[in-house]
Amino acid sequence: MTPDDIRGELDRRNMSQRDLAQAVGMNEDHLSKALAGRRQFKLHEMDAIRAELAPEPGRDDHLPLRSIPLLGDVPAGSFQPQEQIGGKRLVVTDPEVPPNAYGLRIKGDSMDLIVPDGSTVIVDPDDKKLWPGFRYVVRTADGQTTFKEYQEGPARLVPCSSNPQHHEIELGAEPIVIEGRVWSYSMRDAPRRSI
Repeated sequence: MTPDDIRGELDRRNMSQRDLAQAVGMNEDHLSKALAGRRQFKLHEMDAIRAELAPEPGRDDHLPLRSIPLLGDVPAGSFQPQEQIGGKRLVVTDPEVPPNAYGLRIKGDSMDLIVPDGSTVIVDPDDKKLWPGFRYVVRTADGQTTFKEYQEGPARLVPCSSNPQHHEIELGAEPIVIEGRVWSYSMRDAPRRSI
């Protein structure tokens, strides 16, 4: 692949140079210099880039394929610290995935009637307006996060769980930050819970 090929593929996938550098574990400055012709790619760097940008066998070249950051885990329970990871990507094919979206893995069962533990949610950080019945990732002032459904009358975060130990969290007692609205879910099939 030439630098022009790489830039063209990044444009086609709506990926930045930073996205590619993170995905292949390369220093972003080294990548930028190599794409500008001010440095040679090392063999292992080019191999990683080819593997990351290689078309999938049988894939329609017109399929809008791109990747978004997978930032770590979000608790589905009480407010807890959010575990951050770096360098991992999540491939998305839906052309309507918001431009600044990112993925989080669900840890916990407070939302298991909608999305089970271990599933991935795609979050739109540009959509922070609260609407009843939609789900959000929220953070307290001290950095604790959770994933819940928002409801009004009174304003509260509601678990959607088969586990009765989870309780609603009323809003207003302490300030919270809306990290973003959950845009979509990705989950593996699992046996249905017996009732």
